[in-house]
Amino acid sequence: MGTEIAFIIALAVAVAATFWLILRSASDKIITQYRIISEKLNLEVTIPESKLLGFVRNEPASYGIYRGRELSLSVPGKGLQNTRQIETVLKIELKNPDLRAQFTAAGIIGRFKQRDSGGMTRWQSGDASFDQAIDVRSNHGQQLKAILGKKALNWLRRSLKNSKGSLYIGNGTLVYTELGLISNEAVRQRFEEMIEFLCDLAETVEA
Repeated sequence: MGTEIAFIIALAVAVAATFWLILRSASDKIITQYRIISEKLNLEVTIPESKLLGFVRNEPASYGIYRGRELSLSVPGKGLQNTRQIETVLKIELKNPDLRAQFTAAGIIGRFKQRDSGGMTRWQSGDASFDQAIDVRSNHGQQLKAILGKKALNWLRRSLKNSKGSLYIGNGTLVYTELGLISNEAVRQRFEEMIEFLCDLAETVEA
C-alpha cells in the first residue's frame, strides 16, 4: 500500500513539473515576441511576475507612442464576450471620435462578434469579393467608401479572413482583436503589419 501511495505521489509531482515546464516555455515564447515588437517600435513592455510558484503567468503588454499615436498591445483579463476564449487586443489612437464601424469575417463566428454592433447596419462596399468575405456594420457608409480604396479592401479581406480577427473603429480608437496569443514569429509579423495598416488608415481618416 505504501509503495502505491509513493508511486501516486511521484506521478502527481511529475505531471505538475511537466505542466510547469510547458507553461514556462509558452510564457517565454510570448515574452520574446513582445520584446521584439516593443524594440522595433520603441515601445515600453511590461512583464508581470508569475504567481503561485509559476503556475499562474499573466501575459505581457506593450504600450507607448508610435508614429505620433498612442498604441497598446495587451491581453484582457477576461475572454471574448466574457467567455474563456483568450484574445489579443491592439489599440491605436484615432483623432476622429465620430467615425464608427465594425469589421469581422463573415459567417457564424462573425455574427457572434457582431452582437454588440450597437444597431449599426450592414455596409456594402460594392466589391463583391470583400462583401462576401467580410461583415461590416456602420452608419457611416459614405465615409468608409471615401477612405477604403480597393487596395485597402483587399488587404482587410485577406487579413481578417486569415486571422479570424475583428476591427472596431469608434470613440477615437482603432481596435484590432484576434483570438489567441502572440506566441510565434508569424503571429507577431501579422500584428506588425496590422499596426502599419491601421496607422496609415488613421492618417487617411484624419486627412
